[in-house]
Amino acid sequence: VRGTFAVPQKADPAGPRRQFAFRLTQKRLLLADDSNFLRSELGKLEGKLLQEPQTPAQLLAELTAHLLQNDAVALQRYEDRLSEMEEELLRERADGFEQRIFQIRRELSAYAAYYEQLTELCGTLSEETEDDPRAAHLFDALSGRAQRLAALVQMHREYSLQLREMHQTQIDVRQNNIMKILTIVTTVFLPLSLIAGWYGMNFVNMPELQSANGYRIVCIASALCVVLELLIFKWKKWF
Repeated sequence: VRGTFAVPQKADPAGPRRQFAFRLTQKRLLLADDSNFLRSELGKLEGKLLQEPQTPAQLLAELTAHLLQNDAVALQRYEDRLSEMEEELLRERADGFEQRIFQIRRELSAYAAYYEQLTELCGTLSEETEDDPRAAHLFDALSGRAQRLAALVQMHREYSLQLREMHQTQIDVRQNNIMKILTIVTTVFLPLSLIAGWYGMNFVNMPELQSANGYRIVCIASALCVVLELLIFKWKKWF
């Protein structure tokens, strides 16, 4: 059996992945890595692996389990970040929300792809190591663990989508309020524009043009129109 691991970095899951290849036989496990990542991880496992004899398949299973060791803690941080962003939305202080939620969704997508591939890989390794019951059991357990982590990632992705929709709803509400104010202002001044346009025709036989109180009458009529409109808007609960 041969394959490749592409492990997301905890500091930057959406960035370049740490990759290494393996080839598993009944007697050997060959690992190929062009960086120091694998050597560092195997160094952390050295004490545990020396405690009891390990077959090559068991060694690969232990290495895979070690790579998944702190993933649940890393995913928990996403829930904390999303909860903080939700509180910011409720306080309407979500500065740079779109950029942050986009970055979180990118990172969660990288984790989702990793766990899906890891689930398939562990399932295949479980089938290929049936002659080593302990290794097969370990790979079965790892496959189930990867599935649970994938489900947790999916839950966080849905949470982030809900927050994004909530943010868009707030934007729509603010835009609707602005449009509502503009509509009210336009409606208030529409009768005044009609009066100004009507008396702006300046026909010779218009009696108001020759009246000494014509200007005062038009001003009073305009003010009454505005007051009446505001009362109607208040009665309709438009503001």
